[in-house]
Amino acid sequence: MRDELDRLALNGIGSPDINAVREFVVTQEFRLNIGRKALLLIFSFPFLIIGKIQAVNGDYLIIKADVTNVNELDDEVFRVHIDEIEVFYIEKPGQPEIPDIRNRNDQHD
Repeated sequence: MRDELDRLALNGIGSPDINAVREFVVTQEFRLNIGRKALLLIFSFPFLIIGKIQAVNGDYLIIKADVTNVNELDDEVFRVHIDEIEVFYIEKPGQPEIPDIRNRNDQHD
């Protein structure tokens, strides 16, 4: 991975372009976790997607939504540009699971 980061474009003062580094690292994280469940908060509508990572094509994430903040969009496949992702969490072994927010039973309605 270090070799890949070294090849990223440099800004005018010899430092790595932080946007190129971010895009590479985030894209690589999704690529390494294809098939896992992820939670995304994104800049554009819909704002929340929880689902399974299907693929990474260039700098686009393909995710099959289980849940969005719009019920009509649940179970759809989304193509999300990496730059649109503000916050994300990927379920991994030994780490907390993403809760099922559709079937909450905590008496907060």
